[in-house]
Amino acid sequence: MKFGMKAVSNPLVGGWRRIAVLGLIPATVLAACGSSSTASPTSSTAAASTTTSTAAPVSITLAKAINTEPFATANVAEQLGYFKSAGLNVKIETVAGSSVANAALQSGSVQFVLASSAALLLAAAKKIPLLAVGGIDKGDGVQLVVSNTWIKAHNLSPSQPLAERIKGLAGTTLATLSTSDKSVMEDFLAQEGVPASAVKDVSMNSAASQLAAVQHGLAQEFIASPPNSSIAVAGGYGTVLANAKELPYLSDEAYDILITTPAYAKAHPEVVKAMVGAFQKAIAQMSQGTSAAITAMQPLYPTLTPAVIKSSLGSITFTPTMQQTQIGWNDALTFAKKTGLVKAGQTLDVTEGTVWTNQFSG
Repeated sequence: MKFGMKAVSNPLVGGWRRIAVLGLIPATVLAACGSSSTASPTSSTAAASTTTSTAAPVSITLAKAINTEPFATANVAEQLGYFKSAGLNVKIETVAGSSVANAALQSGSVQFVLASSAALLLAAAKKIPLLAVGGIDKGDGVQLVVSNTWIKAHNLSPSQPLAERIKGLAGTTLATLSTSDKSVMEDFLAQEGVPASAVKDVSMNSAASQLAAVQHGLAQEFIASPPNSSIAVAGGYGTVLANAKELPYLSDEAYDILITTPAYAKAHPEVVKAMVGAFQKAIAQMSQGTSAAITAMQPLYPTLTPAVIKSSLGSITFTPTMQQTQIGWNDALTFAKKTGLVKAGQTLDVTEGTVWTNQFSG
């Protein structure tokens, strides 16, 4: 892939500018474009590449919709030098939710977003063009955390059959942040034949308030992704009693994803390929819970020990290749309709090439 003396658009924070490109794209970007292999999580790959290039790296901004462990892949890629070795200068920002992240993507102030498949489908339902260029993990990663006080009083255990665990929650109150939380709990109850009225819910305004509600007995359970579920476990007042992946349609669901716009992917395929390649290396580290990954994540979760971080990583089904599947997106659409993000009668095409592609991860 060779370029002559011409100007190309380079997306930068706050707008666009023109730059002159001489000769070849940096060799590191070409390497990322030409290879689909992930890095072996060894000490040699954990260190940043020492490869240097005379060409300036491509500057881009990535927005994380929320600070979760799957989205920490960006920080791991940064700390271990994978962005730099791919010829990228990535600025990572954590914003106030997927709506803000997607709005920034549409405005051009960011070029990539880490968010959930549900967030992308909500945007697609509103005719907002977004494209998932890689999957971080699959299967709904949220966990049902129940207070140890309730578990002890009702003789519950994570090792019991799911039906026994869910039936043991009759009379509890769920501290909830969203309709997604309620939907997962309702599906647990319905699957095991427990009336929806058996569990009440109380709305919370933050993950911190969920934790406090369970810790102080205002609620008996909450549903959240790591590390929030891990915080309750580490604090000694909660236990992960069930995982959303125990619901059949959530086990293969396309979940956390790397998103850009179709226009950006078409205009800058080599940058998207390089970005995906850097993420593949970071996911390889995190999926095996290497010390390099945990050290890179530690500043994000200063109250969690390395052992807790490693344990919570083990609950996530990472996809090191970042390949997405049709089954996964069908399941994601099913969940989006269950939660009302996509109206039941609304037609939404989720076949490959519409809202998702494996073009850059293969």
